Amino acid sequence: MPKYPFLSDEWVAEAQRIYAEVEASGGLAGASFSPVRVNLVISDAPFSDRPIDAHVDTSSGGVAISTGHLPGPDVTVSMGYGTARALFVAGDVQTVMQAFLGGRIRIDGDLSKLLDPRSGIWPAAPTGWAPPARPGAGGAGGAGESFSGPGEGPQGASGNGGDRGAQPGLGLPGVQALALATRLKEITE
Repeated sequence: MPKYPFLSDEWVAEAQRIYAEVEASGGLAGASFSPVRVNLVISDAPFSDRPIDAHVDTSSGGVAISTGHLPGPDVTVSMGYGTARALFVAGDVQTVMQAFLGGRIRIDGDLSKLLDPRSGIWPAAPTGWAPPARPGAGGAGGAGESFSGPGEGPQGASGNGGDRGAQPGLGLPGVQALALATRLKEITE
């Protein structure tokens, strides 16, 4: 099977094909996605001298991944290529949390929608994990908030957000989520 750099045009086309194939075969039947529209700004991609603009959108009931930005996203996330790959391909929450706490991820918008493991943007969601609450915020960040690391991000995130014993996420039954995540890993260099 050919492998492509994460978020390259070839990777995006193959990921779209995989999602369409899974959806057509009924593999997403019964999926319960929490709708979210996420714009991504990915720096340091090995195949581009400019940041990559991409998006993930689950607001239509499926998972749409593509390049370019959506108008009126719920959240915009800016991060380095390695961190984005760790999140969207490997589901490595620990690496992502370390990058966030180290100030290497910038989040503008509704943090709770980004962190919702039922949103469909996570290849796997950690066992028993829920978005951390911000004191006095009544939830994990509200619309219009911007976070970029320590002192600004979610407080009390001690939970088990770094738990590597991940259970399938994507709003899908476990076997389907694992199969889909495995297929995305197989196409990624």
